[in-house]
Amino acid sequence: MRQLFYTNYQSGSSGLSNGIMSIECAVVMAFLTKRFLLIDGNQSPPANIVNYDGRVDNTRPSRVTDLIDIPVPWSEPDEAALAQLASKELTPYNLMDSVFYMPGAVDIQSQDAIDFARGRSNWICEGPDLAQVPILRVSEQPLVPGSDTARHNLSFYSYLFYLDDENRKAVYDLLSRTQAQQPYADLARQVAADLGEFNAVHMRRGDFKVTYGVTILDRQPWEAVEALEAHFKREDRLLICTDERSDPFFNDIKIAWPDHIFIDHHILDNYASEFAALPHRDSLALAYLSQLVAAASMDFVGSMTSTFTAMIQRMRGNRGKNELFKFLWNELPDPGKRLERGSHAISECVPLEQGIMVSEFEGTYSWNHYTDRLNPAWMREWPESFLTPQVLATGRLNVSSAASYSRKQTPGKTEEAIAYFDGLRIRIKSATPGLASTLGKMLYDSEGETGGSVIAEFGVQKRGIQYLLTSQSETVAEVRDLSEVPAAILNQVVPLLSQARKRYSWFNGMVLARGDQTILIVGDWAHEAAGVSIAGAMCRDGWDLLGDQAVPVRIDPPEVVPFVRCASIAMQPGRHIIDTHRLDAVVYASLQLHNRDTLFALSPSAAVAEMTRACRDFPLNRTEAVKRLCTLAERVPVYQLCYSQPENASRALAELPLRGEYIIANSTHG
Repeated sequence: MRQLFYTNYQSGSSGLSNGIMSIECAVVMAFLTKRFLLIDGNQSPPANIVNYDGRVDNTRPSRVTDLIDIPVPWSEPDEAALAQLASKELTPYNLMDSVFYMPGAVDIQSQDAIDFARGRSNWICEGPDLAQVPILRVSEQPLVPGSDTARHNLSFYSYLFYLDDENRKAVYDLLSRTQAQQPYADLARQVAADLGEFNAVHMRRGDFKVTYGVTILDRQPWEAVEALEAHFKREDRLLICTDERSDPFFNDIKIAWPDHIFIDHHILDNYASEFAALPHRDSLALAYLSQLVAAASMDFVGSMTSTFTAMIQRMRGNRGKNELFKFLWNELPDPGKRLERGSHAISECVPLEQGIMVSEFEGTYSWNHYTDRLNPAWMREWPESFLTPQVLATGRLNVSSAASYSRKQTPGKTEEAIAYFDGLRIRIKSATPGLASTLGKMLYDSEGETGGSVIAEFGVQKRGIQYLLTSQSETVAEVRDLSEVPAAILNQVVPLLSQARKRYSWFNGMVLARGDQTILIVGDWAHEAAGVSIAGAMCRDGWDLLGDQAVPVRIDPPEVVPFVRCASIAMQPGRHIIDTHRLDAVVYASLQLHNRDTLFALSPSAAVAEMTRACRDFPLNRTEAVKRLCTLAERVPVYQLCYSQPENASRALAELPLRGEYIIANSTHG
């Protein structure tokens, strides 16, 4: 039986998260090389052992393997038995300075591989010579024989393993099973559910006070309050992960967030019996529970260079929180600065905007974007590690544009636009110059309107080739083009407006006016042929485009209230009319390339059936939506238009009967 002898980082004498990271690498290596895993240094991480006034049982502290499932065959090594077998080291280098690749035929000279490596030149793989060795060792022997300088097995798996899609998909499936053991996952889920909605912060202080290269002794409470206030509302519940609840540093934070909870003490105070029933009831199990609960937060801010923070950010990404990582402040010093334990001159060597790392460079992978002062192997986690349903299904890397906050687009003064609808307002803010005003031209900009409640507020920022839409510090959509931003906003806003103003039906369609006639077109209204749309053809024929995508129709009396126009303003010469218009007809357009162009009236029952397909509020409350549509069909004629080309549709609609004339009109254009 071939075996992989793997030494856990620092032989297990580290923190809990470092131990988890290291053993994850061991699990993946054993899986890829098809070897039985021997975990050397499988001991309790001493860095997380805390007394808690005797309320935890540290007589037998947890090991990593006591808290997470190991989905490959494994055991601890029997040195006497191993001495009888030939063995060989996989690499003499630190894992954080290496890239493990699979399969062996993968092109490690490609630009993609170069970007992945980020300057690393030690590419390792189990080649044919190593495949025959009974024991493949990834131990922590000195880098140079006889030297006191050891090598270490520590890295985030996303930064270590360079794989093709097939192997990556298999590894992702494996890692999705390298998760919290059921008793700890269940209790964490219960605690998070009982807490309701909350934000979370991990503020590392204890060991940072005696660690070189961090700034915790130079930081002031007001800095923490300022950092958190950029993302959290003071009235929201704040969950605090820390190892020093009694530190006076937290006094100002507790005042700023009256509804605050120190999660480790909260578990001990309110879930004592459940905690006592766990297989392990020590401070490491409590720390792991705290990590799991924090990952369920609405928003999260962490400590830079803390792998405890990094694992929370990864867990949140696994839950679909494809968001920018947020940190309290930069911990790293400028090159050559004098260091004392927990203290050095405050630096901006890792530039942040509201706690979010600013991208300074180009590259395929997230870690290509940042200063080399940042060690990608452990100083922060990356969205490439997120095990979302999509990456689990495809095996493709989750390289998210949300990972990069570009220095080239550092926010300036925030601009604002207000969209107005029937006494309600939607506020849109953006620090990208001109973006808010551009959106204001697409939406009904309420300049001159006064009063009205703000029912939603959105932030829109351009990130690389994409636009990021946020609401209440939560990313709600990412789109690739400016023209898609209003639609993304509408997907969030229409349900709110529909509930607040029940006298309207909302349609996915477009509304046009010419003279004293106004029509609503639904169905295949957005189809283009040879670059020409129905809207473009009709505007050339003298119609004005009043609105599209989300058209609100007041039922009694039947009137159209233009709200948004997403089509290009330059596409047609018509004006953006924002006045309310009497609705004269509804047209259900049906693209039928090989049939005659026809226009005919629908009975009220058939009209309702066709309109439900285009009614945006129908899925929200079907009963009420159908009632409104029945009333509309009784008061406004509804027609079906079958067309083969946009120009034909425009000519056919020129023959549309006036309101109230329920006659059948046939057109045979084209």
